[in-house]
Amino acid sequence: MCLSKPDCIACTEAKLFEALYGPTTAWDTKVGELTHTDLWGKYNKQSINGNQYYLLLVDDAVRHITVEFLKTKDQAVQKIKNYMTYLKAREASPCTI
Repeated sequence: MCLSKPDCIACTEAKLFEALYGPTTAWDTKVGELTHTDLWGKYNKQSINGNQYYLLLVDDAVRHITVEFLKTKDQAVQKIKNYMTYLKAREASPCTI
């Protein structure tokens, strides 16, 4: 930065930036309609209860995060089914994972 001229052309142009991505778009999803999932593991160390995996379930509309701990990877399917049942019981309409 120039101390003698704080508004010099080089300083002004160097501080300009371009947005790397386009404008963000707002999704009009209802609670429970779209759920993002991510399965993490296998960790070398087991938890106190013997879990080595965890499943993240994120509701797109409200960003509510549910974490399910798993002992084996094949338990993920049942946990997702339980989550969908939970949403239906609360009158949400799950459509997409």
